[in-house]
Amino acid sequence: RHPTHCHPNCHCCRHMQPANSSQSVRTAVAAKSNDYERETAGNPYARAPHTEATSFSHYSRVPLQSQLQDPQTSGETSGGLEGGHRLPPPLLRAKVLGAYHVSESGCCYVEKGSIYGAAVLMPQLARSMNWQRYFVIEAVRSYVFVVISIMLQASILAMLAKHEIIMDPFAGEMFLCDLGAGCAGSAEQGCTGPGGTNITPKRLFSYEIWSTRVFIKDSLKSIFPDHKDEIEAHVDPGEYGLESYNCRLLCCALFIMTMLQEALNVIDMARILWYVPTAPESWIEEHDHHAEDKAEKEETNDAVDWLDAVELRIAGIPLVWKVVNCIFVLLPKLMVWKLTVETGIVFLMETAAIEDLVVNSIALTFILSIDEMVCETLTSKATHAMLNRCKDFPLFEQEVRSYSDEKILETYGGDALNERFRFSDVLTAILPIRVLSVTALTVISVLTYYWNHCQWNGGVAFFPKPLFLAKSTAFSFLNAFFPTLFPVHMEGDAIWEMPIGADE
Repeated sequence: RHPTHCHPNCHCCRHMQPANSSQSVRTAVAAKSNDYERETAGNPYARAPHTEATSFSHYSRVPLQSQLQDPQTSGETSGGLEGGHRLPPPLLRAKVLGAYHVSESGCCYVEKGSIYGAAVLMPQLARSMNWQRYFVIEAVRSYVFVVISIMLQASILAMLAKHEIIMDPFAGEMFLCDLGAGCAGSAEQGCTGPGGTNITPKRLFSYEIWSTRVFIKDSLKSIFPDHKDEIEAHVDPGEYGLESYNCRLLCCALFIMTMLQEALNVIDMARILWYVPTAPESWIEEHDHHAEDKAEKEETNDAVDWLDAVELRIAGIPLVWKVVNCIFVLLPKLMVWKLTVETGIVFLMETAAIEDLVVNSIALTFILSIDEMVCETLTSKATHAMLNRCKDFPLFEQEVRSYSDEKILETYGGDALNERFRFSDVLTAILPIRVLSVTALTVISVLTYYWNHCQWNGGVAFFPKPLFLAKSTAFSFLNAFFPTLFPVHMEGDAIWEMPIGADE
């Protein structure tokens, strides 16, 4: 507590005196600065004192001449930073630039939470363990679970494809294409519905409601044949069509965006088989720093965890195992991804209601998570532990990690640090490769749907092709995965065609 009898110039509490005048403030600051200089003499990391006359921006670390260069002598300015602060040292910036390039090079990795990752890892650990019993069991079990996962995913996708190709025609449902797209009034071009009348917002219904209204109208005409004209004039079943064309495209793009991550997982698995050496190398090694950690823990009387000595890493794979992984893991994973994209796009393009589009675009991603669910639920704790401990396989040169400061400056310093944003970088900045990939994949998938199920009306819209019934309700995996080689056989006569004059 400040004593009431203390002198105004008391050294111990002069900073507590109120600054009633500019002279008192200058006196207090000068006294505190002198004290600071006496106390911190010879300390290269001393910080400036904080007084009522200073602010946070005045705090600065006194640099060592061997670590930082003076911007005035090195030719570097601090114009790129606010408040006149000096730039970080060139070595530090070169290390950040090097870390950026190393990160862009990336790594090969096994999927930690997927059964496909376990199918790649566990057989190689069993081989490295000289086919020890427990590891052989885990390896065989991982392949069994891969088969289960593929069968579950393929079965769901095949049933969805069967619903669109076989069962919908038996219900009289034609492909949606662009029916009702952009129809705001009866005079809009290309707004003829499957019933042959113009589509308007108040006459637009889902297929279930529209087909029910058509059935009631036809039933009334059959029961009261003498009143067909009156029924035709007063009973309006409406039309079937799309609620929002833009919402459908948006949901397709969002669905493809979720599929892109799975495509990257397929590519990463292919990179493992391609970049990893074709040699029977061990995937198990001893941690280099275990001896140092052990000595340190013994000095502090801490318990030594010998599990820290075990390190699992991606290493060389024999040729026979590369072929096995390519045929039984990579290829099925790629085929499931392809069928998911095709079936998912058709399913979304056949969805008319806005709320159903939003829900279905999210629900379809469940199919891709089946392999993760199988891994999480069915695999053992040991498999989970091995997957989590497995180190990635870097795609950059390992010598980069041991570069000296001079080598870092030589590689990532100099002109590389002074590169500035160029006009040619605009497209790279606003159109990253993954954005272009999502856009291209969405366009290709949507155009494939139009090519297979729709016909051009000569204007700006596509109408459904004639509807045929299948000769049988049988639908196999071959029909789903290879529709071109194993097509579904259809009847010769169409049960529905777009009304004449719809393309006018």
